[in-house]
Amino acid sequence: MTGINRCLFLDAEHNLRIEEHEIPNPKPGEVLVKIAANGICGSDITFFKEGRLGNFVVTTPYIPGHEASGTIAAIGEGVKGLREGDRVVIEPGIACGFCKFCKGGRYNLCPDVVFLSAPPINGTFCDYVAIPERFVFTIPDSLSLTDAALAEPVAVAVHAINRARMPLGATGVIVGAGPIGLLTLVAFKAAGGGRAIGVDPVENRLAIAKLLGAEEAYTPSDPALKNIGDIVFETAGSSKATAGLFSMAQHGGCVVQIGWPDGNKVELDVAVIMDKELDYISVNRYANVFDTAVTWLSDRRIKTDGIITHRFPFEQAAEAFKWAVENPRETIKIIVENY
Repeated sequence: MTGINRCLFLDAEHNLRIEEHEIPNPKPGEVLVKIAANGICGSDITFFKEGRLGNFVVTTPYIPGHEASGTIAAIGEGVKGLREGDRVVIEPGIACGFCKFCKGGRYNLCPDVVFLSAPPINGTFCDYVAIPERFVFTIPDSLSLTDAALAEPVAVAVHAINRARMPLGATGVIVGAGPIGLLTLVAFKAAGGGRAIGVDPVENRLAIAKLLGAEEAYTPSDPALKNIGDIVFETAGSSKATAGLFSMAQHGGCVVQIGWPDGNKVELDVAVIMDKELDYISVNRYANVFDTAVTWLSDRRIKTDGIITHRFPFEQAAEAFKWAVENPRETIKIIVENY
């Protein structure tokens, strides 16, 4: 295929710019996806703002983005399950398929995984991207391409629920009411969770949590949060929030770390964890849940009301990033559309 492929690059000096490149040709086993919509992830914002996240550092210009939907524009040799024109979402963690983790079903732990938009790997903020067929999932006509861009963060939420081994009717505390927190709240309910409690310092986010099904909503300092949850999910990516999780959990409960704490290190009161005999479980992206994410989005078990707060055209992608940094309290999820 010939034509122009607009690509958004982020450099080490925190600059975003659109460049024009050639449209890639899909290799054997790959499909070419014409991107329709991209969600801006919190990790994208951190790379833009801080230049690093955890062990990943922006040293050379790369293309951010990994929450993408689109349509199949071309098919590589040997592809059998997809056709041109299919509406799809992309699973951005490209695992090897051969190591013990891939063969054991935990391919998110593959040591050779190539994750789109983890510097220096290019992501999906462009017009076209070539992806292996096995990491592309079709979506029904009932699901808009804009809402479909939420499939990746929904996958994080579904995987977190799976990792928690949640009993039906459990009481869940969801710390953080950003996109991942709100989607974890809805996934918790969809999977049979009982009483849901949202926690966030921003009042308008707590209002959205209640709109999406939380029976109660509190700011982090509220004394009502002590010993309240069978399962406590941390989605804020805050070291302070992580340190406070264990006081919120009931004896014998489970604490699930989804957010990546700022600074990586957290001072914990291990005595509380041991006294309550808590399970402390971490989440590293997702595995084997994209089908579920698409299904739950399509049949509205995962409601998205209030989550997408802003939309920008691709040519204003840099402005979208700047808006997110400058207006965090007014922003939940920004979608950049390539229409």
